[in-house]
Amino acid sequence: MPPSAEEAAQALRDIAAINARAAGFQDYQAESNQLILWGSVHVIGFVLTALFPHFLLFIWIPLIVLGLAGGTVLAARAAPLLPGIVWRYLVVIGTILLFHILINIIMWPVAAQQATLVGPLLVCTLYVFRGVHLRPRYFLIGVLVATLCLIGYAFFVAYFWWWMAFAYGGSFVLFGLWLRPR
Repeated sequence: MPPSAEEAAQALRDIAAINARAAGFQDYQAESNQLILWGSVHVIGFVLTALFPHFLLFIWIPLIVLGLAGGTVLAARAAPLLPGIVWRYLVVIGTILLFHILINIIMWPVAAQQATLVGPLLVCTLYVFRGVHLRPRYFLIGVLVATLCLIGYAFFVAYFWWWMAFAYGGSFVLFGLWLRPR
């Protein structure tokens, strides 16, 4: 006996749910590598900034370039059949960098700690947006990392760069490991 219309509709809903769940795991797996990469870039950058605060540009420009190169390779490997993935990846990262630079130019002069928080808070906001619309784990990442960054700014000014290495970079590395498939 063929399935009823309701049984067929339920089967289609079940298939759609399985497809969405599988896509979520693939997204988390691809994002985990980006989190580990950019978290590592920020750990290194903030530690070097803590050690050599007068050499910000000499520290961050090469690190960002290396992060962009590595991230582009990871994006291309994560979705080799998705046309335009590299272009979209570069636009997203470039937009974040441009926003950070422009806000710092417009708001200049600001304290180094304030200027530093622009990028991380924007990235955390993007994770919250993405989590609300697509993947709940991203929401958690955005809220927790933003909270840690703001705690460091409010309470650990004397150790701010070390705190950011842990709170921003280290958290992204840990969350990247958490998103990896087991």
